[in-house]
Amino acid sequence: MDFAILLPATVTVLLVLLAFFVWVSRRRQRTPAISVRPRPVLTGAHRRLYETLQAGLPNHRVLARVPFSAFLEPRGKPPLVLGDQIADFLVCDSQLRVVAVAELTDGRQHSERDVLLRDAALPLVRWTADALPVASEVRETIRDLESLRAMSEHVDDDSADHGAGDPPDTAPMQGDRREPRL
Repeated sequence: MDFAILLPATVTVLLVLLAFFVWVSRRRQRTPAISVRPRPVLTGAHRRLYETLQAGLPNHRVLARVPFSAFLEPRGKPPLVLGDQIADFLVCDSQLRVVAVAELTDGRQHSERDVLLRDAALPLVRWTADALPVASEVRETIRDLESLRAMSEHVDDDSADHGAGDPPDTAPMQGDRREPRL
C-alpha cells in the first residue's frame, strides 16, 4: 500500500474527528440542562394590584416578587432560615427602605411569613383578588402605616430620653390613649 496516500488520508480523518469532538463539546457547554422560556413576571390580579400600587403611591417605589433574603437579615442564623419565601410586593420610600409588604392573599395561612415580618417590624397588608383596592385606598393605607411608624419611633425616642427607670415628665391623664406600636 502506498504510504504517501494513506498517511494524508489518516491525518485528514483524524483532524475531522477532532474537529467534530471539539464542536460537540462546545455545543454541550452552551446547551442548558433544562429548556426554559421567558414568562411575564406578573399576570392577572397580581398585575392589576401592582398597577394600582404604582398609581396610588407615586412617591414610593413598588418592587414585585422580592425574596425575603433581599430585605430581611437573620440575626445570628444562616440566611437559609428565610427559605424560598417571596414577598408579592414591597412598598419602599424614596430611599428604598421598606414601608410595607403587600400581598395578594390566596386564602392559605402563611404563619412563618407572618412571624418573620412581625419580628422585623414590617407591616403586612393583604388584599384578595376579588376585592382589590383602588389607588386612594392604597394611598390611605400606606399613609396610615407611615403615621403609625412615625408615632412608634417618637415613642421609642421619648422612652430612650427618660431612661429605663425614670418616670415620664407627665402622668397619663384619664382618657389618654396609648399610641399603637408596630
